[in-house]
Amino acid sequence: MKLEIENKGQKIKQASLLIAISGLLSKILAAIYRIPYQNIVGDRGFYAYQQIYPILAIISTLALTAFPNILSSLIHHSKKFSLKTLLSVEIAVCYSVAILLIIFKNPFAILLGSEEFSLSLIILAFLLLLTPFLSFYRGMAQANEDMVPTSVSQVLEQFIRISIIILAAVGYSIFHWTVYETANYAVSGNLIASLLTLIYLQKKSSYRFREHVMKGVFAFHELREVSTSTLIFLFYSIYLLLFQFIDSLFVKSILVASGLKPVVAEATKGIYDRGQPLIQFGLIFSTALFTSHLPQLTKKYQHNLEQYTQLSQSFFEFLFFTNLTLTFGLISILDKMNIILFKDNKEHQALMCYCFLIFLSSMVQFFHQQFFIEGKNRLSFSYLICGLLLKILLTPMLIQSFGVLGASLSGLIAFTVVLVLYMKTSQTHFNYLLNLKFYFLLIGLVFSLSITLSFISTSHRFILFLSLIGLVSIFGSLFLYLCYKLSIFKKTLWQFIPFVK
Repeated sequence: MKLEIENKGQKIKQASLLIAISGLLSKILAAIYRIPYQNIVGDRGFYAYQQIYPILAIISTLALTAFPNILSSLIHHSKKFSLKTLLSVEIAVCYSVAILLIIFKNPFAILLGSEEFSLSLIILAFLLLLTPFLSFYRGMAQANEDMVPTSVSQVLEQFIRISIIILAAVGYSIFHWTVYETANYAVSGNLIASLLTLIYLQKKSSYRFREHVMKGVFAFHELREVSTSTLIFLFYSIYLLLFQFIDSLFVKSILVASGLKPVVAEATKGIYDRGQPLIQFGLIFSTALFTSHLPQLTKKYQHNLEQYTQLSQSFFEFLFFTNLTLTFGLISILDKMNIILFKDNKEHQALMCYCFLIFLSSMVQFFHQQFFIEGKNRLSFSYLICGLLLKILLTPMLIQSFGVLGASLSGLIAFTVVLVLYMKTSQTHFNYLLNLKFYFLLIGLVFSLSITLSFISTSHRFILFLSLIGLVSIFGSLFLYLCYKLSIFKKTLWQFIPFVK
């Protein structure tokens, strides 16, 4: 019996590691492909795709994470639960939204900035039709602690999607498509990827969708089994995407209303959208840390509250100092990064402000995860809703006054308010954050790196890239060495760095 439990625990650990690796790989791929795409199609072309991207990413999250997690969670916690209920509701919701997208495609496309987006919305509607099937096969596999289908399908789907998106960009330069036509072809890559992924999942699964929909009794009251904590946790998984969707609705229209020509407004929004891959790159490290340490924190909370408090406090401090360093480090090299990745350094201030979301969102994520572990889900949800409403309220006003810089500021203000609300009700202590030695060293690092970079005057992007990699490696290593030698951090914080005992 003991051996069986140990084997089961080992299997769960391996499954968690597999899903974490595939998730990180997918995030890296998602951040990288935007760079060649923007370089080929330009700022307006990038704008056209990014207008649709938040909706696309929300649908993908539902199919990959949200619905499969709900399904597998229900199977684990309620043996009497009938899948017919959940699957029927899921089909009804997805198909209803898909029909509405098709019927109101033109008004919605105009809301996004152009009627040309109507074809992309139809493609998204068809993508929604596949969502119940994709989530069923992934959820059933996860319920049986088999993460291989989800992991492989995630990477497979991302690889096919990105290949078609890059092909669409190449087609733009060869066939001289419009930016909207190119965006439509790029979006179709998601539909093709989902179809091929669904075929893979069907072949690998022993379960049949029709059987589970046909058998069993539909009982609406069974949906009460879906816990509030699960829904709130999944709501956070699309939180940043909702912020991006709000930008899609407001940025171009307010810029045009402020006097810019539509073509200029689209290009400006495209430049502003460069911040998204930068944020994704910045959050990869935090995502990896959360993935590896969240199970440990959850286990400590359940079995040893004192150890949980100590570990949670140390983890918070490590995240705070690490993400603050990453954010200021990125800001200090941002002008050179823009030239390397996107050929120019337009809207530098807006992108610089946007980069602060790396720090703020990672801190909000920590408290959201902490409240999830401690069962304070309703309170966490109220804070997140408050931030979302603030973003909706502030975005039009600030864009009117400051242009795309206002869009960045609205996100920063909203996230700051959410963070302050979390900090006021959290049991985490903040005294240790008043670490003057750290701040002096960080200022010195940023200042020295900025001065050194100002002497690099080459316009050759590859040479600039090699120079930047070299300097960041040198200054980063020096920073870590001085932190260790000057005992800037408590010894417990070093345990969170990979490969450091």
